[in-house]
Formats: sequence, structure tokens, C-alpha cells
Amino acid sequence: MFKVILAIKNQRLFSVVKNALIENGYTIADTASDFADCLRKIRALKPDIVIMEYGFSVGSMVEMIDILKNDRICPVVILANQAQRSNIESVILEDDEFNIFLYSPFNKWAFISFVETIAKNWMKLRKLEEQVRKLQDDLETRKLVERAKGILMKELKLDEESAMKKLQKLSMDHQMPIKEVAKRIIEWKLKNSK
Repeated sequence: MFKVILAIKNQRLFSVVKNALIENGYTIADTASDFADCLRKIRALKPDIVIMEYGFSVGSMVEMIDILKNDRICPVVILANQAQRSNIESVILEDDEFNIFLYSPFNKWAFISFVETIAKNWMKLRKLEEQVRKLQDDLETRKLVERAKGILMKELKLDEESAMKKLQKLSMDHQMPIKEVAKRIIEWKLKNSK
């Protein structure tokens, strides 16, 4: 199912969380003893989710959340009790939908459902981000190819279809992506038009 890193110092809480996760098919990738250890293991093991106890590493929790959020590594579920709620609300970012605080006492099944929902939504978000990157790359390629075709049409007096065939042939002959061929043609034109 999902790979988890646990950063929980309270042994009773650690045991409850670990057992609940294992019983439901989660893999405990590792446990962490402090902030630096946790961050090192997260970067090395690339877990699907980190479950951390509030106050696990005093002063470093917000920093860790910021690092994980900015680097898009994984979501964090922070376990806290109701008494810590006011401290937590002062550091929560309203737009931070993937680093969530869960207040105890909580039901084991609700906890698992919660963790699963966070992890699945994170995976969906990552897939969507990858699709967006691919679409952006495709659009950039299309723009470069169109510009390079225009240069070939003007310089070699070709029609659009012939210019495209020329680009494709250059791509095959030089064994490079058509995007790179288009970039080189554009660079050549810029260099020679000065």
C-alpha cells in the first residue's frame, strides 16, 4: 500500500499508530529520532507520507513542513492533542491542504481512513503535476517547431509541409529530438541575423 516514516517519541502513541498502519497494509519504511534524522530518511526513502507527533522536534516542525511542502516530497500528518490546538493554529497555513494536524483522541479506523485519503490525494496531485509538466513541454516543443518551420520556409523557400519534413529528417539524421533541432535552427537564425 503506502510507505510511511514515523516520527513519534511517545512510545504508547508510536505503538498504536504503527500497529494500526501495519494491520492495514502500510509499510513502515523507517522511524526517526530527531529533525535531522527524519529529514535525511525522508529524502533517502521517499515515503508516501510522514506521520509525526506534535513537538517531536521542538522548533523544527514548521521548518520541516516548509521544506517538505516546497520540495513537494510528501505530506505530513501531525498528531496532537486538544491542549496543543491553539499553538498549532498559529502556525498552520490556510492554503496547506497536505500537511494536516489530527487531534487525539482519535479512532483507529478514522485515523487509517484519514491517512489513506491524504496519501491518495497526494498521489493524484503528483500525477496531475506531472501531466501539467508534460503538457507544458509539449506546448514549448510545438512553439519551437512552428518557429523553426517558419525560419526554414523563409530561408529555404519551402512550403509548410516540406519544412516539417525537413525538421523531421534533420531530427532522424542527427538522432536528436525534434525540439533540439528546432532550438538549433532558431539559434542559428538569431546568430546569423546580427
